[in-house]
Amino acid sequence: MKTFKKYILGLIAICATSSITAQTSKWQMGFEAGPSVTTIHSQNVDFLFTPTVGYCAGFSAQYNADRWISVRTQVNYERKGGFRGAFPITDINGVTVGSMNVSVANNYITAPLMIRAQFGKSAKVFIDAGAYGGYLTRATSTERQSTSEGITFMMVDITQFRDLFDYGFCGGVGVEAPIGNNANVSLSFRYNHGQGNMQGDTRSIPLYNRSLNFNIGISQGF
Repeated sequence: MKTFKKYILGLIAICATSSITAQTSKWQMGFEAGPSVTTIHSQNVDFLFTPTVGYCAGFSAQYNADRWISVRTQVNYERKGGFRGAFPITDINGVTVGSMNVSVANNYITAPLMIRAQFGKSAKVFIDAGAYGGYLTRATSTERQSTSEGITFMMVDITQFRDLFDYGFCGGVGVEAPIGNNANVSLSFRYNHGQGNMQGDTRSIPLYNRSLNFNIGISQGF
């Protein structure tokens, strides 16, 4: 009889612990950071950019509605942009005397809002889908000119020629695993498809941000 009572009390303790754990895991707060591959999209074949390297870092908050579905948001500092080159430099006679390339960097505060579907008991595979908005903090264009006289660099602030707001769709996949004390570590990939024309002058050729983030994150459940 005593053994049976101990069994019942142990079962109640396990259930109580599980209930507390479930309650404290409703929310997850964390930090993510990593490099990104970013480019600027144009439908004009004479104004094409190639990918360059950017980065993304920020804080995350996630509400776990149940075991499978979560709502997730972040506030990030993100560098986007693209690369163009090489253009020939000619003298007054039309003779090529060097080359030039241009690197554009757009720095944003971004805030994605996504739905997360996750699968697994301990380590989880997840899929994210949603939208994002962004505010431009600074945009620069760096020209690199190479001639027989040497290599020169010139950086110009072009923020005034850019639309301050960006928006678009985003989605990604990743894995998350527990590391103890209700904490988790994650590795994820997220694609951001910009829909907002970054040009401040609507008469200019429309340009759109595109980026792929590779993020490593750590979060704490509450």
